[in-house]
Amino acid sequence: MMCEDVKTSPGILRDERGNVALLFGLMALPLFALMGGAVDYGNAVSVSSALQAASDAAVLAAASLPADASPDQRAGVAANLFSTNVAAHGVTGATPEIRVEGNSISVSVSANVPTAFLQLMRINTIAVAVSAQSTYTVDSSAKACLLALDPESLNGIHIQGAGRVNYPACWAHTNSLQASAINAAGSNATAIGAGHCAVGGIAAPLGNFSPTPISGCQTISDPFAMVSAYSSSGSYIASFATPAIPSNCAANNLNLKKGSYRLDPGRYCGGLSIQAQASVTFSPGIYIIDNGQFNVQSGANVSGSDVLFYFRGPNASLTIIGGGTVSLTGRSSSSSYSSFLFIADATNWGGVSNIQGGGALNLEGILYMPTQTILVTGNGDVNGSSTYFGMVAKDFSFQGNGQFNLVPHDTNATLTDIMANIPIVTNVRLSH
Repeated sequence: MMCEDVKTSPGILRDERGNVALLFGLMALPLFALMGGAVDYGNAVSVSSALQAASDAAVLAAASLPADASPDQRAGVAANLFSTNVAAHGVTGATPEIRVEGNSISVSVSANVPTAFLQLMRINTIAVAVSAQSTYTVDSSAKACLLALDPESLNGIHIQGAGRVNYPACWAHTNSLQASAINAAGSNATAIGAGHCAVGGIAAPLGNFSPTPISGCQTISDPFAMVSAYSSSGSYIASFATPAIPSNCAANNLNLKKGSYRLDPGRYCGGLSIQAQASVTFSPGIYIIDNGQFNVQSGANVSGSDVLFYFRGPNASLTIIGGGTVSLTGRSSSSSYSSFLFIADATNWGGVSNIQGGGALNLEGILYMPTQTILVTGNGDVNGSSTYFGMVAKDFSFQGNGQFNLVPHDTNATLTDIMANIPIVTNVRLSH
């Protein structure tokens, strides 16, 4: 029996090719879903990253608020910042759970991210969830040695020139609400302290302050007033009694020239001027500078301990120019007005008092002039050996090329520490 060749018909070949096409079609669907799933997953990761970044920023901002911020304020800041950040990334439908417990703020949020490709496999969303927590510490022992009280001042703390303001162991603070509350516009001056804090903003583009100043701080009350000169009522009540004003003047427009003098406490009407080459010793007590300047000119030698200079009247102000030797110490712990060296009556609005460096200029005690601007100028090292000096005033302007030192209560100080503490938020930390 002879075998015949079997010929494959073209139809059968076409049928095999159809089977391969069908098989490829069946495999293409899950393959397409798999590749598209990577896109969906990448989108979910992007949403998760945006939620995490928004959560981190929210808890850090809430923790960094002033120490007196309420839990509701912290929660509100966290919620607003979170919403702003997620909206910027185009994320919708994510509502955070915010908790403020003690010194801890936490945010947790979950969202279902819609899919585009995985829907082919009946996976319509991918769930993502993130959380963030921040903690902070309130340091109530931070010491102020420079406190500017005026909330409207354009220059709460201003530095310019090429000088340096030095207070490494204490803080500078201004209640100014302005954008330039702490500023050093176009200046090479520096201020180095434990910290610098403003209720308003910072304008120091050249990094003039070290460490970097903090904005948005809480308002610090006048430490020496029961009712501040900047209260809404416009009234003022000191926490101390006004010195008794003698009915008679110890001197009128006293101008001391070359020579040696010893002065006693009393009322100096029209002010007191000490010129170059005059050497003046102040006996312990209270000196009322009535409607005039206490003016120490360059080259004068001035000394006194357990003394207070009290300025009253519309023209009363202080001008001390170094160049000679100036050494003044405030009231002792056993005296009235303990630790005060200079006080200006708060009714004396708009005055300017000037401390100008040069020579040996050393002040011990507290300068308190709540409605006056303090202008610091000149060269030299002011308070280079002081163990205690702080200032509370309307605002401050530091100019010139010298160094001006502010000193919290040193262990060697003989005066009582009366300066205010500033509650500062520190150690803000983020965790996940």
